[in-house]
Amino acid sequence: MNNLKHTKIKYISITIGLLGLIPYGLPIMEKNGLVDFFEIKTIDLTIWYGITILCFLSGVYWGLSINIHIKNNSKLNYLLPALSIIPFMFAITAVIVSNYLNIIFLVVGFLICQILDEILFQYKVYLNWYILLRRFLTVVVVTLMIYYYINLSDV
Repeated sequence: MNNLKHTKIKYISITIGLLGLIPYGLPIMEKNGLVDFFEIKTIDLTIWYGITILCFLSGVYWGLSINIHIKNNSKLNYLLPALSIIPFMFAITAVIVSNYLNIIFLVVGFLICQILDEILFQYKVYLNWYILLRRFLTVVVVTLMIYYYINLSDV
């Protein structure tokens, strides 16, 4: 019964994670005439969504830091609460800066999150399927955001 519950959580998490990529694809869909959000620039919507997700990931790390003890590494137990603030700081900076420079702060923030994920995976905090999902999501998001930045910096 416990294994079935774990399997359901796994597939629900994967589905939500993959569906969460849709807002990152909106600017491409808009360019191809597939979506039209009236006067809203989809890139701005995508940036604000990225800021929200980066804050969410910061909250995940904060939650982990107060709910688990990482075996054989008391330094990481003390560092994780401090490290959990870093993605949030990049998200806040992305709110403050303009001229699409905020995309760079989002990219760096997501890459920092991936480094934290890899460290947590190394200490067996994450399951194999979760780290594979996070790697895939990070590659897609970072690639799209860099693509948008390159295209927007020419404007």
